[in-house]
Amino acid sequence: MKKLSLIILILIFCQITASAQPCLPLGITFSTQAQIDNFQTNNPNCTEIEGGVIIEGNDITNLNGLNVLTSIGENLLIQNNAALPSLTGLDNVTSIGWGLGISYNAALTSLTGLNNVTSIGAGVGAGVGIMGNAALTSLTGLDNVTSIGGGLAIGDNPVLTSLSGLDNLTSIPGLLYIWNHSALTSLTGLANVTSIGGELGIVGNDVLTSLMGLDNIDAASIDSLRIYNNISLSTCEVQSVCDYLASPGGTIDIHNNAPGCNSQQEVEEACATIAMEEITFEDEFSIFPNPAKDVLTISSKNGLKIDEIVIYNQIGQKVLHAKRLTNSIDVSMLQPGMYMVEIVSNDLKFREKVIIK
Repeated sequence: MKKLSLIILILIFCQITASAQPCLPLGITFSTQAQIDNFQTNNPNCTEIEGGVIIEGNDITNLNGLNVLTSIGENLLIQNNAALPSLTGLDNVTSIGWGLGISYNAALTSLTGLNNVTSIGAGVGAGVGIMGNAALTSLTGLDNVTSIGGGLAIGDNPVLTSLSGLDNLTSIPGLLYIWNHSALTSLTGLANVTSIGGELGIVGNDVLTSLMGLDNIDAASIDSLRIYNNISLSTCEVQSVCDYLASPGGTIDIHNNAPGCNSQQEVEEACATIAMEEITFEDEFSIFPNPAKDVLTISSKNGLKIDEIVIYNQIGQKVLHAKRLTNSIDVSMLQPGMYMVEIVSNDLKFREKVIIK
């Protein structure tokens, strides 16, 4: 009986090791659908590719043949696939050792299929680049990524409307560059990012009106700032930008945006009128309940007169403006979500985030 138990244990161990076998140290390139379909036949028990993976082919329509993969040791590059609508088939991949590049995939609409990836690591080519995907409307699929090893560059995705899908990302140890989007209205998907490690660039995003979402980035982690050719962008006085302008560590290039953010001087003037620190708001005002449902009550603690109250949604649009004030404001018409309440008092502006439920 002991011998039988030992034999069974050995067989189980052999099955486990066979089903989790590192392979392909030099990586692999898929240029046809047939190569993807035959991957498991040609590479039995291959689940952890040691090298990189390139997926690039005009006839590739699905990645289902790669559903045994659990990790990729180097870069994952998905590029120039005219007929690939989805990344389903990569659902079991949990880690990418170096970088992720997704570019010029004409039919790709989302990144669903990468849902189990939690880290995109460090090394040559580390970081994430997402560019030139004509049908990409969402970054859903990267929802569980908490760390990347390099920069984040997102550009030339003409129907991308938001950065939702990056909500769990907390640090970017390289540049952060968002450029050339004609439908991007919000950066709030980056609200949990607290540091970067390079240039912050927001360039050529035609309908973006506000930099809300960049508020929590430590200004000391930014080494240069470029904000230009965003023709609708009028609200740039978020805390990270204001702090950087107060003590810059490198290049500043701000121009050709909407009034209010059309030059370094305009942004500095806007920053000067806003008490950005939450403790300042808390010293002077109380706001409750938060979250609120129907009524929001705002009062002054130290006798400051409230001249007006403005409420903005997550993409910086003004959704409520009150000048004739009582202690209570009806917010029942607002959709559930996060908002920014701005209190104007004696030519000063104080801001606080509230949640409407």
